[in-house]
This record gives sequence, structure tokens and C-alpha cells, in this order.
Amino acid sequence: MFRLRLLLAAACLAHIAAHADIPASYAPLVPQPAFSFTQRLFDLTPAFTQARAQNKPVFVYLGASDCPPCVDYVKFLDRQRDALKPAFDGVVLVDLRTWLRGPAVKLALDGKEYTVPQFKAMVGDQNPGFSYPWFWLLSPGGKQLRQLPYGLDPFMTVAGHTQLLRP
Repeated sequence: MFRLRLLLAAACLAHIAAHADIPASYAPLVPQPAFSFTQRLFDLTPAFTQARAQNKPVFVYLGASDCPPCVDYVKFLDRQRDALKPAFDGVVLVDLRTWLRGPAVKLALDGKEYTVPQFKAMVGDQNPGFSYPWFWLLSPGGKQLRQLPYGLDPFMTVAGHTQLLRP
């Protein structure tokens, strides 16, 4: 029994230490999916409602807490907060938090549910496949404004990130 408790405590500490959450200072919207063993359904409707009201694009970040590149991205955002905050102030920032191994990710918008491939097709994302982290820059109407590169490298400089966030 003691070993089980020790193992659970170690797992909890590892989870806390390796979080891949966008820092709170960026004021991201963080949709909270209902608990399910089979899917994590993220409702993007409130983000798009806010984007339409503020006439801002939506920047959606899909990251995983157990994804090393996602953790690196969050550390980059934290280190470059002062330089990047103005660019992020121009978008409605959405932080979708999940895990590499876990329930399937589904996205909801205006009452309709989409798998990740369906959502990519709906917004006009032409990138092949899917991997973490994933990024979309979308109009308030839900269409891709610019095809963002996949992978982390294009996002790991202040100049590159600022350029990619411009609508």
C-alpha cells in the first residue's frame, strides 16, 4: 500500500513539473472538456463569440502536457513574455490542453462536433497529418487566415512568432 501511494505521489509531481500550459499572463481561454475515458471535447464557441465581438483573429494552440516540444514552447512563451505579449494581445488566444496518450481530441464549434482531421478540413488547414503541438490562426468566422507551419521551429523566435501571428 505504501509503494502504491509513493508511486501515485511521484506521478502527480511529474505531471505538475511537466505542464505544457500557456502562461496565465497571456490570458488564454482554456476550454474545460467534460470528463470522459474516450474523448476530450473542446468547445471553441465561446472563443469565436469573443473574437467576433472584438473583431480579432483566433489563435488556437493544441498542446499536450506530456509532449516535450509543447513544454519547450511554453517555456519559450514564459521567457519571451514581454516581447510577445503585444502580438498575443491582438488575438483571442485558446489553449487546448490534453495528453499524447489519452482520450481522442474532438473540437466543437457552434453546436457541431469535429474530429481533428474534420476540423482541419473545415478551417482549410492543408498541413499533412497531425502532431503536437499544433497551431491555427483563424478568422472570427472560423476560416484559416494563414497556413501556419507545423512543428515547433518556426515558432521559437520572437520575430518569427510575431510574423506568424499577424492576420
